[in-house]
Amino acid sequence: MKFVSGRELEQLAASRVDKAAFDYYQTGANEELTKQENINAFKRIKLHPRVLRDVSVIDTKTKILGYTIDLPIGVAPTAMMKLAHPRGELIPAEVCGKYNIPYTVSTLSTQSLSDIRSINQNGIRFFQLYIQKQLYSNIFQRSKEATLALVREAEENGYHALVITIDTPVIGKREAEERNINQFSLPSGAKLEVLEKICKKLNIEIKNEADLLKFRQDQKDASTNWNTIKYLQKETKLPIVLKGIMCAEDALTAKRLGVNAIWVSNHGGRQLDTVRATIDVLPEIIQAVGKDYEVYIDGGIRQGTDIIKCLALGARCVFIGRPVFYSIVIEENGFEKLIALLKAELIKAMQLLGVTKIPELTKDYLVPKL
Repeated sequence: MKFVSGRELEQLAASRVDKAAFDYYQTGANEELTKQENINAFKRIKLHPRVLRDVSVIDTKTKILGYTIDLPIGVAPTAMMKLAHPRGELIPAEVCGKYNIPYTVSTLSTQSLSDIRSINQNGIRFFQLYIQKQLYSNIFQRSKEATLALVREAEENGYHALVITIDTPVIGKREAEERNINQFSLPSGAKLEVLEKICKKLNIEIKNEADLLKFRQDQKDASTNWNTIKYLQKETKLPIVLKGIMCAEDALTAKRLGVNAIWVSNHGGRQLDTVRATIDVLPEIIQAVGKDYEVYIDGGIRQGTDIIKCLALGARCVFIGRPVFYSIVIEENGFEKLIALLKAELIKAMQLLGVTKIPELTKDYLVPKL
């Protein structure tokens, strides 16, 4: 099925996947005001182009965490991708390796970290971590922390950074999910591979898929705080990225603690409804932490000009989530088509704006100059 814009994907995917699975991805919290605002906010920012500049050669490379990437675009953690296609997470992992862009694997992946590594051997792989509650094992007669087991799994499989999701002390009120609570299930044969492996390591009995989904739901730790981050910094040498920063105060705290990068995100509008769009929060965060500190962003990014606006406001890289799922639902090579499309749109927008390299993008190219 042909698509010519990332804006089309949600509508095209709706009729091609199980309704409960579609609702899981597309839903936001409560009235979904923040979900929609993430998209609408980009429309309020206008571009300020310059002309009569040589834009025959465009360089879209940038650096994150010391790694050169060919596009300032990455894949956000997207759970249970086998809901979209039997190959699940292997599809975006393979494409990200081909395009040399970062891929973030979800704790709720339906492919193992080792299988994803195998198909993305030379790529840049992040592991998204949900802080887990303390668990106990009768065999070892001592507490075993699931969080550290997940960290070790990422380390052993050669992942390049931990992306710690910090905006889910509890799950937001997602009305579509509540309506489908008895209809939602993984496809036949699919498992939450990463969590299931950890459960086996910790001798946690999981009899069926329902047990595993309940374990996933129950393991959110509402006591997580900045001391948790300090603890994890001591426990791993992997760079740490905090995903879910939505104000300058928290951004500054993260920087002062030596966190390697922060990720501006409102969880796609799936957690606390009526918070601001991520693009609206970005300028004050950049002003607080400085333009040399690495800041990433997601939320409502659907086209090349959206990417331009994020970079001009100081983000180092943008990440996409829902469009990944939608594109793969539409067709197996849909995600590769999406990345090629975003790349072409980004290059064309840079040429029409009058810039040739990513570092040239600044607030001078925006109206208002936020």
